Amino acid sequence: MDTQAERTSWPAPAARHAHEGVEAAAALAEENRQLRDALQTRGVIEQAKGVLMAQRRCGPQEAFDVLVTLSQDTNVKLRDVAQAFVDEFLATVPAESRGGPAAPA
Repeated sequence: MDTQAERTSWPAPAARHAHEGVEAAAALAEENRQLRDALQTRGVIEQAKGVLMAQRRCGPQEAFDVLVTLSQDTNVKLRDVAQAFVDEFLATVPAESRGGPAAPA
């Protein structure tokens, strides 16, 4: 016998599964965005580590720890700290010393 309760409850599992599918797709999209961001910022962090390693004559872990500490102390994202560090370093080094084209005289 087909009751009102049976007719109104049957779509619930399908709707729940559809909702779970949407949530899973959103989670995957967010993870994809985070991985893309990480790939884009990895280079500048590595550059900042290299500069620190040369300046402080330290290893990569110590250089990374310096960046992380600065990031935490200033409440600025690590990638932004690294970018500012590299930008400041490049502003103090003549173009010909960086291996790029010399600045016009």
